[in-house]
Amino acid sequence: MTHIRSALEIALEKTDDIKSDKSALAAAEGKEEGKKLASAFFQNPSMDLGGALKNIAADKLPAVKEGFVQVILANLILPRNEEDIKKLDPAAAALLVLTGNKASISSLKSQILKFFRQWLDDRKHLDETLRRQLGPMLKQKEAQIARQLGRPVKIDPLSDADYMKAYNKNMGNLENQYAGALTRVKEDVTAMLAEG
Repeated sequence: MTHIRSALEIALEKTDDIKSDKSALAAAEGKEEGKKLASAFFQNPSMDLGGALKNIAADKLPAVKEGFVQVILANLILPRNEEDIKKLDPAAAALLVLTGNKASISSLKSQILKFFRQWLDDRKHLDETLRRQLGPMLKQKEAQIARQLGRPVKIDPLSDADYMKAYNKNMGNLENQYAGALTRVKEDVTAMLAEG
């Protein structure tokens, strides 16, 4: 007669050779602590980040910094407007504390600001160009609807399917170009932090 094993016995058998890795667990905890510290810092950029980092054990500090940087990089996204660009200031301040390299961080911040402003300018220019190019088509639609209704009609370009199709296609291409460049910026930041 064969022995019928319980699900628990089978599960325990499969996990016999798995041992907990204390260093991996400590690194994960450090990263999580770094993420929480970053969240607190971005909510209150005037907090003493340097002091908070000094209170962390030296063996845990690299993992904490890694978690902190992950939050910075995750929040480094293409801005929607000038107001979003201001969010770069606390990120740059945090990177300065993490690296201590004022010249590199200042240069990096300047490059990212220029990049973000160019992005906003290119978006605005694209919108203006599309409105100019597709304006006659919209005027023609307005005239056709006005004839049908017997009164003047104004079509908002953002409510016109043809305009939005062209807008989304062109804006998607522009976003893809800038997203690729932003990925390279993030890689540069990661490399700079690895060096320092």
